[in-house]
Amino acid sequence: MPSRSLRQTNPALTEALLQQIIGLPGETVEVNAGKVFINNQPLTEPYINEPPTYQWEPETVPANAYFVLGDNRNNSFDSHLWGYVPLETIIGRVNKRFYPFDRAGSLP
Repeated sequence: MPSRSLRQTNPALTEALLQQIIGLPGETVEVNAGKVFINNQPLTEPYINEPPTYQWEPETVPANAYFVLGDNRNNSFDSHLWGYVPLETIIGRVNKRFYPFDRAGSLP
């Protein structure tokens, strides 16, 4: 899949997006058969709504970029649609969860 930037996909986007960093610079990311693989190792993802129904061919995350995915894998506006996130566009880190209420609290 060719890499695209978020700005190329949606130039009018002015909101911040909240996504999980899945792939770090230099790691190989693949999505196949409903699983996400990092460096050929499947991720354990008990937090996702359902397994991804799309494919992402094995690709190495470029330097100073990240591969991000939302928890709702099949309905999330994330790297599977627009490619990698450049480091300079990351504006923060989530450290608390407020919803769902039964999972509220600090994050690691």
